[in-house]
Amino acid sequence: MFWEPLFSHDHLQNLKYYKYAAIDKSPTTKYGWDLFVKLFPLWVAPNAITLAGLGFILINLGTAPAWVYYGHALGLFLYQTFDNVDGRQARRTKSSSALGHTFDHTIDTLNTIMSGILQIAAIGAGGTWHSAAILLSGAWAMWFVQYHTNVLYLGYLNGPTEGILIAVVVHLISASYGLSFWLTEWNLPSESVATRLLGHNSISTRDLFISFVIMAAIVVHTPACLYHVKKVSHNGFLAACAQNGWFLAYNALILSWMFSPHSRILRDGHLLEFGLVQTFTFGKLGSRIILSHLTKAEFPGYNDGAFLPWIIGSLAVEILPKFGVLSDDLKFVELVILHLSLLFSGAEFLWWWTTLCQRFCSELNINCLTIKHSDKKQQ
Repeated sequence: MFWEPLFSHDHLQNLKYYKYAAIDKSPTTKYGWDLFVKLFPLWVAPNAITLAGLGFILINLGTAPAWVYYGHALGLFLYQTFDNVDGRQARRTKSSSALGHTFDHTIDTLNTIMSGILQIAAIGAGGTWHSAAILLSGAWAMWFVQYHTNVLYLGYLNGPTEGILIAVVVHLISASYGLSFWLTEWNLPSESVATRLLGHNSISTRDLFISFVIMAAIVVHTPACLYHVKKVSHNGFLAACAQNGWFLAYNALILSWMFSPHSRILRDGHLLEFGLVQTFTFGKLGSRIILSHLTKAEFPGYNDGAFLPWIIGSLAVEILPKFGVLSDDLKFVELVILHLSLLFSGAEFLWWWTTLCQRFCSELNINCLTIKHSDKKQQ
């Protein structure tokens, strides 16, 4: 912890070979953002645009009356706009760099969870399995593909573009019709496959939406990502797939704490704090794949900053009851662990990110949030 082998000079000297490569087939991206970039003066650094976009998400975290979801929708749209404009601004100002690549996608890993927290509030999921489904639908596969193919691949319908637009619509619905909209029940044909799977002939709008999220992630997005890795892996495809074991272990630890019969996280309304711990830990986990790709290092595995809070929390709620720590005492201990996990994960991530920015700036002779005109880095 508070140490990163990928920050060594031997790794960082590979940054000089950086060249941005991406395939984005989304028609929204192709036609929707070029007008916005012209609103920014040429002296505005791309990373400053990226960071400002994250600010629109941060100010919206928390619960609120239904009408405030209009603000959530606007914040998500502005985040998406700034996230799409920053790369265009980098090309306009000839300041594209490996730092900008890492800075942009690190922000994306943070927003994956934070926008999920907003989505949970928008559909009134609270302490239900719906929350887990949303928080675990991260952008891991996208970074996994980029590591192996050297190309950031985004399909015709992808999470960073159409996914966020769908989230915007969800917030607008909640603002207009209230959270009760998501509890509306829809009748299913009595002999349908869905009825047999559910055990009853009705389904809520919220369940339909979550089913769509799960299907999009598992049936569409993940197979497409594996297909692109398979094309370049040749005889090493299974070994490449095995690297996802760390991500599966990470999610298993989160779920074992969240849904332990002894845990009070969901029952006592601590999902926001729990989600913020996940924001910082997934931010570290996903960003280390990006860093490993840029520095031509091995695929990253276990990391204290990403795993330690979940190991301690999941073990505590399972082991302590066996030693007679129950009810209010266990509730107090779990809450202390949650608070300390947030402090540790937040401090460790911020140290890692600021150190990364400092080391990249030093190695590449650039600035982070301003454009160093004397030494522009052209993509």
